[in-house]
Amino acid sequence: MDKQKREKNSDKSSQEGLSQMQKKLIVFSAVLFLVVFVVGGIAFTILMERNLVSNSGNWLAGIIATEQVKLEASVNSEKGMVLKMANSPLIKRYFANPEDPELEYMAFEEFGAFEKTFASGMVFWINDIDRLFYFSGAEPYELDPAHPDNYWYMMTLFEIGSYNFNINYNPDIDMMNLWINAPVFDEENNPIGMVGGGINLTEFIDAMYDRSTVDASVYLFNTYGEITGARDMEYIANKTGLDEKLGQIGVDILEKSQTLKDGETIFFEPDHLNGVVVLGSVPSLDWSIVAIQRFSPGDSLKNGMTVLFSIMIVVLLVIIVIFDKFAIKLLYESEQAKSRAEEANKTITESINYASKIQGHLLPSKAVFDNAFSDYYIIWKPRDIVGGDIYWAENFDNGTVICVCDCTGHGTPGALLTMLVVSAFESIITEKNCSDTAEILYLLDKKLSSVLHVGSDEENRRGIMDINDGCDLAVLFIDKGGNITTSAGNISIFTCDGEEVKRHKGQSIFIGEGSLSNKDEVKTIKIPANPENKFYVSSDGLFDQVGDEKGRRFGYKRFEKLILENHNEDLDIVLNRIWFNFEEHRGAEPRRDDFELIAFKL
Repeated sequence: MDKQKREKNSDKSSQEGLSQMQKKLIVFSAVLFLVVFVVGGIAFTILMERNLVSNSGNWLAGIIATEQVKLEASVNSEKGMVLKMANSPLIKRYFANPEDPELEYMAFEEFGAFEKTFASGMVFWINDIDRLFYFSGAEPYELDPAHPDNYWYMMTLFEIGSYNFNINYNPDIDMMNLWINAPVFDEENNPIGMVGGGINLTEFIDAMYDRSTVDASVYLFNTYGEITGARDMEYIANKTGLDEKLGQIGVDILEKSQTLKDGETIFFEPDHLNGVVVLGSVPSLDWSIVAIQRFSPGDSLKNGMTVLFSIMIVVLLVIIVIFDKFAIKLLYESEQAKSRAEEANKTITESINYASKIQGHLLPSKAVFDNAFSDYYIIWKPRDIVGGDIYWAENFDNGTVICVCDCTGHGTPGALLTMLVVSAFESIITEKNCSDTAEILYLLDKKLSSVLHVGSDEENRRGIMDINDGCDLAVLFIDKGGNITTSAGNISIFTCDGEEVKRHKGQSIFIGEGSLSNKDEVKTIKIPANPENKFYVSSDGLFDQVGDEKGRRFGYKRFEKLILENHNEDLDIVLNRIWFNFEEHRGAEPRRDDFELIAFKL
């Protein structure tokens, strides 16, 4: 009787203990859920707000930069055609004698031909004898220079050198045009009339609004802060200032526009705006372009991530409620597995990051380049954390040596090869032979082949020890007089003096396979000193990158065109424009290889 009572009391006690554990587990689960919900919600909200600013800024900056380039190209193209019209011998003869019907007929044919070359199709002309204003097929009318609305006529003829701009708003068709006006001079350099062409600013502004998927306001404005382009034409017609339209935000925008470099695009968050501002320059017009996106409360949460976050919270609650009895065990096992996975991932990541630091230390110091060149810039971007591209440089008493290397592969295998190559550089290149680039290539080929192709003939035959790896390589020696000696295998050296680009192709040899029997098999190229020259050396990660809608390579011609067009810019600007074009060409295509581009000027 007593034993049964004790067993019954024991079962009751166990049930009470189990009930207490369940209660504690429920309380713990509820607290855990609330903490996760509150902390996760706050962190998620902050992250989404920062993402909204970053994504909106980058998206608008991309649109602004693209339209900026289009407007620049359009202005420069139309300006060139207007100046060509102004310098036409036939048009000059017609303006000098507008009553000659034969000259009038030929001149009108030429104006018609010019009209077809303008994107807007808008061309006008007026000679200073009969002062009849002709405009793209419209009926001519006699222009009165004394009328205040026609102030631009006398100003263009007598106050400017070759061309000017003016803006005209036509309320009848709600269109804003930018006019490029150029005076026409006779042989004694006396003004005898003017010609011009127009760019439809309304289409430009509308195109920006059509491209943008966000609710942003776009304005063009001049150095005085007057709005010169907007969707609401009244701002342009009334010469409304940014400060008048936008208040303190407009003042902030105008101040930042005065510090912009030509072609630069930035985005920022003004103190007086819950939103983002993207600002770019239009150098050909001495204007700036700005896009303003205002955020409403909750905008940062209006995306698919919020739905996903909410679903995760609900799923978490369901899991906690249903599997409450097993939570401790599951959490323990999950925590252990997570800890092991994080530790393993941390170990791998730390190892690769440390390898990246080691590879970074292999690169030459900034002082080497500062002492050797008046201007230089380097873009070195491994495709992965570490890569197979490397460069090496050193100053000697008689000159400077630069080696640019592209090892087989990328990632960790390529990085290991770069360490072998740099070690070989430092053991081979000495004061004695630093100017003999052919010998350096020959000795490096010999040294790498001895390291990478080890093993018996039988092992090599069976493919056990033979490693078919090596590198493409360019070695340059610059003497104190600015003369350059170079030898290269599968890497080209480009020179640009502002007039033309020369490509000095490396010969078809692969360093590391041991195919060179002596240094005489290595060609040497000599580039005489030229103070105008700028030099560029790159691995094939730039030229072989596929992109655009047809999957074409970036190629050499595109590269040569870019360095010639930007020859007068500092090298950091030149290389960053090349990188921008590279990324624009690549689009959604993944990087195929490491990117290495070095430029310098003596």
